[in-house]
Amino acid sequence: MKYTNYCNPSDFRQLSNSCNHYEAYFDEDDASYITYIAAYFDTMLIGFISCITPDLSVTDEQQICYVEITAMVHPNYRHKKIFSNLLSKLYIIIEDMFIQFNEKNKTSVLIQFICAVNEKNAKKHHLAFHSCDYLMILKDINELNQENQKLITKDKSLPNNIKKDYQCYFNSDKSCYMLFYKNFSSPVAVCELDYFQSYTCISSVYVDSDKRGKKIGTCLIQNLIQDYFHFECKQPPLILHVSSTNPAAFQLYKNCGFSVCEQVNYYYLNVIYTQNK
Repeated sequence: MKYTNYCNPSDFRQLSNSCNHYEAYFDEDDASYITYIAAYFDTMLIGFISCITPDLSVTDEQQICYVEITAMVHPNYRHKKIFSNLLSKLYIIIEDMFIQFNEKNKTSVLIQFICAVNEKNAKKHHLAFHSCDYLMILKDINELNQENQKLITKDKSLPNNIKKDYQCYFNSDKSCYMLFYKNFSSPVAVCELDYFQSYTCISSVYVDSDKRGKKIGTCLIQNLIQDYFHFECKQPPLILHVSSTNPAAFQLYKNCGFSVCEQVNYYYLNVIYTQNK
């Protein structure tokens, strides 16, 4: 068995296909923002683990950095501790990053690994629950029931100064939706849109820090919904992901007419990697 920090892209695709097309974090063109380890048996890739390289300067108030890991093991090589070995080796790499960061910046940031695991396996391995990720969807507003229609009526619940002082626009290719304040040259709130055949994904929703708590996010999303479903006669549903660790955002999207269509649970993996450290 050979463990390496290089993975041939074609090997990755083959392993993904053997794992029901599951895809761990991997970028064939630029792997600088991803940390990963690959397990080879002779010339065959049989295991892979990865995470987004943590930004240690961004932590919560408790100085904990949560690192989400993704992994896959070839079906013929499961139950041979390959995942445990990969996780242990990845932990050592990430832990070294934390040690160096803490020494350089005189901080005490801690690491916590989390992973999406089904409830059955979580109970089997006695994993503690961390959070969940909601996939939310909004279909054509013309098809919504009367109650939800009231929720997303454009600007209905917004203060008069927001109606008067703010304007929203798509950029030229409609990949970005922006909210501007009066004569400001740059937006104070933005979000990105990725278009697919059966849905459009909203991501990277951002509001300037000094504008938060003033219904600016609500204004952005409400106007986006109205403009999106009206610039063409028939549009695919809007979808987005939001974490249970961000209840304010979840409530905003719910109030704007989005509903939960899928839930993914994340669990701490400390129980596993401390045993293999």
